[in-house]
Amino acid sequence: MALSKITTKSILDGTVATADLAANAVTTAQIANDAVTADKIADNVALGAGYYIGKDGTVAGSSSGRDNLFRVNLNATTGNVTIAANNNASTTGPLTIANGTTLTITSTGRLAII
Repeated sequence: MALSKITTKSILDGTVATADLAANAVTTAQIANDAVTADKIADNVALGAGYYIGKDGTVAGSSSGRDNLFRVNLNATTGNVTIAANNNASTTGPLTIANGTTLTITSTGRLAII
């Protein structure tokens, strides 16, 4: 059943369930770029084949992509990118970190530029 009226000034964590949302009520345009991080995806999705962190820091991927043999990448970032703790990442270089953007590799994260 969809919510019809909110009578409080705040919504407590865990009080809105998937069943409370209308179909297609939340779109990717409504989700902030930094709201979905690699560690959150790893906790909730069995990716199997790995995932990609885009040039703008967005994360995507699924285990059904295992038949994609070639990974093609641009050579520059366009937003802030973080390689999370205990994660390995790779790209084919050279790689340019664009002006005004940051590439963060956590203390136990790894990035290989091939």
